[in-house]
Amino acid sequence: MRKPPGDGWSLVDVGESDTTVYRRGDVYAKCCAPSGVAELAAERDRIRWLSATGLPGATVLDWIESTSEGACLLTSAVPGVRGDVLPTAAHERAMGGLGRVLRELHSLEDCPFERPLAEVIASAADVVRRGAVNPQFLTDEWRKVPPEELLVEVVAESTYVESVLEPVVCHGDACLPNVFFDPETLEVTGLIDLGRLGLADRYSDLALTTIQLHDEWSADPQPFLDAYGVPEPDSRRLHFFRLLDPLTWG
Repeated sequence: MRKPPGDGWSLVDVGESDTTVYRRGDVYAKCCAPSGVAELAAERDRIRWLSATGLPGATVLDWIESTSEGACLLTSAVPGVRGDVLPTAAHERAMGGLGRVLRELHSLEDCPFERPLAEVIASAADVVRRGAVNPQFLTDEWRKVPPEELLVEVVAESTYVESVLEPVVCHGDACLPNVFFDPETLEVTGLIDLGRLGLADRYSDLALTTIQLHDEWSADPQPFLDAYGVPEPDSRRLHFFRLLDPLTWG
């Protein structure tokens, strides 16, 4: 579906997963072609589940589906300011709010969605096989290495990660643009883009968030880790998931 029905919609973004996002007032519409309906429906179900837990985020307002045109997911806007555009002076306090809400997310129970590590690695293998790894998601050092070699490192290290796995409810893409903050209190007002939400190792979120804080805010993530409750994280798992994540987008 190229555009939601009705007038007054403004284009916001063309997403990584063949979706297009529009806004009209306090409503967002994420639209996709028929090939993307299953993926968008999965995100819809995750938004509904998370909103029922009381954790801050969007709510599903409507679902429009057409066999020939695709689908459109309508959700409420999340108040506040995206994490990637917060002013520098707000970063340290915001890391406290982010750490607390991520810990709250990871403490939720009875999640019906899963992201088994073996499936994530299989997805990365498929992206690598198709030559679809986006170099923009890799560090300067990793761009010098063939993706096939990066995948070999992931597979070799997965034995250790499986042995210490801590399955919790993870966001799955816990980067700063997907977290909104109250500009005054700097507490989190909502989490968005929940297509990858599900049971996974807690470090799949911690790894992405800490590297985002370093890269986007040029910040030491220690206040975030302290607020989360893991002041001395497992550096081996952080490295593993930082390497795995960019191989899964493609």
